[in-house]
Amino acid sequence: MSRWQEIFDSHAIHDTLKQLKALASTEFEDVDETEVPERRRFIKAISAYEEVLSRLDAELVPMNQLESLNNALRHQNLWGQMTNYASNGNASHLIAANDQLSNQLTQLSLLLAIAGLPTAETPIKNLQETVDYIGNALAEKKAALVEQFDGLSESATKLQQELKQLEGTIEKRRTETDSQLSQWQQQFSEAQERRNNDFAAWRDGLEEQVENSFKELLDKTRETLKQSQDAFDQNIDEILSDGREKHQSILDLYELTAGNSVGAGYLKSASEERKQANLWRWISVGFIVATVAWLFYAYSYSAMTVVEGGIVWSKVLTVFSLTGVLLFGAAFSSQQSNRHRTNEKRASWFALQVKAIDPFINSLETKERNELKRLLSERLFANRDELGDGGGSVISEHAFNVIVKSITDILGKVPKG
Repeated sequence: MSRWQEIFDSHAIHDTLKQLKALASTEFEDVDETEVPERRRFIKAISAYEEVLSRLDAELVPMNQLESLNNALRHQNLWGQMTNYASNGNASHLIAANDQLSNQLTQLSLLLAIAGLPTAETPIKNLQETVDYIGNALAEKKAALVEQFDGLSESATKLQQELKQLEGTIEKRRTETDSQLSQWQQQFSEAQERRNNDFAAWRDGLEEQVENSFKELLDKTRETLKQSQDAFDQNIDEILSDGREKHQSILDLYELTAGNSVGAGYLKSASEERKQANLWRWISVGFIVATVAWLFYAYSYSAMTVVEGGIVWSKVLTVFSLTGVLLFGAAFSSQQSNRHRTNEKRASWFALQVKAIDPFINSLETKERNELKRLLSERLFANRDELGDGGGSVISEHAFNVIVKSITDILGKVPKG
């Protein structure tokens, strides 16, 4: 044997074609109508490759073409589709494999040119194998259908017999049921009448018993409620009396009225000082307005002060005196307003300090907190009058100069005789 024959006989193409033909020849219980021509065509093409290879001269075979053909047949697009078809019998995989195999028929044509035309026996043999497969599949399907049909016929016969028996049983049971229902209806009517009579008697007795129990319970509840109410009222009176005594003790202890505290006392004082400051301010404004009106009047009628070419000094003194009194009243009112305003600011500021004591001292150490409480207690309860009188002269030097200048201006405008 030549080395070319050995290489050709051991080539993987022979095993590839054999496995593909075995995958395509996998038998299934059910055959799809589209599967038969696809299966026949695929086996026909693979058989053609095998027949051509069997007639090739090993010394003239182009090995590169066989290698290329083997790689194409082993490709996933063809080999994988046939593997899937053999595992699940889905004809779509066989169709896809046939489409891929069509691309390799050119290789078949090249090999046929070297091997020559095939004999007539090989296609007939392949056709016989396909027809035998289809016939066997149809025969098995027919046998299964016949067996299934016989089973169904036998089941239908049994079901028909059981149906007749059930019809007779149903008719018998219907008659028995009608008779039983009639008897039950009569028994129910008699029992219902007895139950109604028993229920009426039971209801009357229960109503009487419930009424008596309810009256007894109501009387007992009223008595208990009255006792509880009396005890509650007495307890409330004692609590209120004790609360009043303790409240009065607290008021007596701190000498404060209800709802007042140190801060509240200063706030109340500040409010009173504000009212007094506003009152004196308006009084001061009234004096100033009166002074302006009086000076305007004196200036308008200044001619009346001239008698025979001279000045009526009595009227001048009157104007001077009344103007001075009005200005003094304005200055005094302004002083009182400023004094009360100052006292208001002091009281408000001290009330704010009192309210800020607790948040401030809580952030301090215990020793510092106790020392601060002692100092604040001395200031709070030292019985000193923090609201000063704000003393001072009623009319300042500047105010007096203004008065003198105003009167001088008036006298200067008096016409000379």
